[in-house]
Amino acid sequence: MRLHTLTLRDVKGVKDRTIELPEVGVVVIEGPNEIGKSTMLEAFDALLTLKSTSKAAAARALQPVDRDVAPCVAAEFSIGGLRLRYAKRWLKSPSTTLQILGERPEQLTGDAAQQRVDALVSQHLDTTLWDALRLTQSGDGTVAPLVSSSVLTAALDAAAGSQQHADGADVLLDKVSQEYSTYFTATGRPTGDYRLAMSRHSEAEQGVAEAHRRLTEGMALLERQEQLRASSEAASEQVDRADREVSRAQEASAQAELVATRHAEAQERLASARAQHASALQALQERERLITELATWVSRAEQAREESLAATAAADELAEALTSAEQTHGRTSEALEVAADRLDQVRQDADDRAELDRLEGLVSGIDHIRELVEKVARAREALPQVRVEREVPRRVRALQDRLDAMVLQHAAASPSLEIESLGAEVVIDLADGQGHEVVAPGERQRLSVAHDTTVDVPGGARIRVHLHEEALGRVAELGRLRRSLADSLAEHGVEHVDELDRLAETTEQAAQVLRESVRDVEVALRSRGEAVVGQARWGKMPDALVAEVAQARERIDSLHAARDADHPLPMDAMVARGAVEAATAAHRTARAAHREATERVSERRAQVAALTSRLDLAGKEIVASEARADALQQQLSVARQSLTDEALQPLVDECAAQVTVAGSALEKASEAVRAADVDGVRRALVLARDRSTAAVRARELAMAELHHVSGQVEMAAGEGRQELYDLAVTDLQDAERHLRAIDRRARAARHLFTTLNQHRDAAHRAYVRPYTDALESLGRRVYGDGFGVTVDEELALTARTLDGATVPFSELSGGAKEQLGILARLAVARLVDPDHGVPVVIDDALGYSDPERLRQMGAVLGHSPSADAHGPSPAGDVQVILLTCTPDRYAAIPHVATIRLTA
Repeated sequence: MRLHTLTLRDVKGVKDRTIELPEVGVVVIEGPNEIGKSTMLEAFDALLTLKSTSKAAAARALQPVDRDVAPCVAAEFSIGGLRLRYAKRWLKSPSTTLQILGERPEQLTGDAAQQRVDALVSQHLDTTLWDALRLTQSGDGTVAPLVSSSVLTAALDAAAGSQQHADGADVLLDKVSQEYSTYFTATGRPTGDYRLAMSRHSEAEQGVAEAHRRLTEGMALLERQEQLRASSEAASEQVDRADREVSRAQEASAQAELVATRHAEAQERLASARAQHASALQALQERERLITELATWVSRAEQAREESLAATAAADELAEALTSAEQTHGRTSEALEVAADRLDQVRQDADDRAELDRLEGLVSGIDHIRELVEKVARAREALPQVRVEREVPRRVRALQDRLDAMVLQHAAASPSLEIESLGAEVVIDLADGQGHEVVAPGERQRLSVAHDTTVDVPGGARIRVHLHEEALGRVAELGRLRRSLADSLAEHGVEHVDELDRLAETTEQAAQVLRESVRDVEVALRSRGEAVVGQARWGKMPDALVAEVAQARERIDSLHAARDADHPLPMDAMVARGAVEAATAAHRTARAAHREATERVSERRAQVAALTSRLDLAGKEIVASEARADALQQQLSVARQSLTDEALQPLVDECAAQVTVAGSALEKASEAVRAADVDGVRRALVLARDRSTAAVRARELAMAELHHVSGQVEMAAGEGRQELYDLAVTDLQDAERHLRAIDRRARAARHLFTTLNQHRDAAHRAYVRPYTDALESLGRRVYGDGFGVTVDEELALTARTLDGATVPFSELSGGAKEQLGILARLAVARLVDPDHGVPVVIDDALGYSDPERLRQMGAVLGHSPSADAHGPSPAGDVQVILLTCTPDRYAAIPHVATIRLTA
């Protein structure tokens, strides 16, 4: 495919643009950012893929955001040996038109045109190659795997010297893959009838196993029934033996319990004696505690009285010291207030002095501000009424240059008409209202036929000369360019581009003076706020500043009037600062003396508070000690009335003797318990009862299980399990025969599928060498003889080798990835047949390349066929389209065509 012309009207930010591209070689399309370079190729994609009636988001995205118009795209391109002129309009009054140019022209519209183009694209455009040979702005240089490109694989077949990709191979592989897919999934697992046959065989095996299990289960039930009958009889005998053991254990237990009762009574008598002894001993200890505690509280009361007397004497001495400290504190407080008043006064004097200096400075500087504002006003008045930016003359001159070039191109492509009058006057009517020419008898005249022209020979003939369609298109374009140029000049009130240049220069000079004036005003008034600066920018004296100056003058007068002769303002700021420093030092001294006096008063008060607290504590201690001593004395008196101190010790000794007697009796009872083995007899009775209970339970379980198994035997006898087993074996044999038949076909399909895919993979491996050679041939012109690449079987770049160092492609820098991506696309383009190839499109690449690498890449991009002894050139029969906003990147490309885009 080759792209010849592309026209966009009202597509995104492009109002009306047509570009013509050379069929082969390198063309650079340059223009500033957002001029619509990438939009042009996006529009061509939309032309091929989106129906004119589409309302999809991709179609709506073509419409400009600021105008409610219908986007239109038209292109002239070659594909499949045909040259097409194809156009579409979306969203409003959608339309599709197709013209097939050449010896057998066709004109189609609507769905017929869409279907014809879709058929040509499907048949002749290798979409894998078309997508892979485009490097977009967002791409990192990576080339998509190309092994699925039929055009490239055919070229690599030829380059490899063998026909690895024979005609009909894909069809055969598809049929084999289809047959393989009837038996296996993509991961090699059985599916379809094959999987059903395997499932049926597995189910039949499970059925045989289940039938055999049930048959075996029935035989096991008969055996289990006989075993349970014997177990039930044995359990009944065990119950009888356990009952006899329980009777013997109950008799022995009755005798042992009598001995245990006597032992319990002896324990109770010993416990009572011990309780009486403990009570007597506790009464003796409590009497001794009361006597000791009474003596302690009497001593504490006496000590508290002595401490109270000492604290009272110390409090009298501290009262005099506290009075003296409070008097000193009062004098320092008065001195501190005087110093603070003096400090406030001198600070106010200093503030008034500073305020007066500021106001006088503001009043004295207003004249300078007024001069700056007047300068801004004069600069604004000097601006021309019609202002022209520098970009306007450049844009209009580009339009003039394009018109001149189009006129020369049209004149060169237009035929010339020579008319000689042999006797009659000949009248030549020119088109587009350009009047007419007259050739008198015997004269000859030559003119260029740039428009449709009529030649009248009165009374003889009328000759009409019509331009062909392409020339008519140029005439229409010339008219449009002339109108655009005239409109641009009239818009600015000039008749020539040179006048527009002078007007732009005058505008720029006046704007420069204005910018400098405004900058001076902004610097002078920056601290005044944006509102004040905003008025000054327009050459107007700020109202707020004028009012502030007037208020400043009033404030100056009021400051002078507020001062009397006895207390004038300081002479200057230095004098005011000296007075403030002296007053501050005096205030600091007074504050230190006051702080010291305050601390002394606080210390004395704390001492008085501590003594007061001691007195309170001593008084409370005296009261509490005397009250506790009285309570203890009363408690002791009551206790002695019931039992005297002398009677307590004999009572304790008597209770101890009773404990000894009860202990001897308990020892004899314990010997009798040990001799009777009471615990052993009790355990024997419990064990006998447990064995009897277990024997009864075992007999019940055996009887219940026997009844259950007998019921299962009766049910199994009526199911015919032997017949069911025979049927299951027959079903398994049928499933095995069916599975063997399908398994043979499935294995054959898998073997053929595996063999063909192995051959296809071998063909892919054979493609790697020619592609690698072509890429390394180009890369050595940029990187030198030490350059090499690693390409996998999918024809994707995996690593780059440079001077012996191999780096994975993913770890290369952005610039290196871009350079390799461009070289890979050029290598692919030079390998394929030009009649089946596609343009190489590179959108704003090489932005990360250094100047030397740019020069080398430019030499590779523009290399001519005659200079390459190793094969076709990347720019020979290939159409390479470079989009850029920085044309200097491609300055090193020789013999390059350039298209400059303007707004």
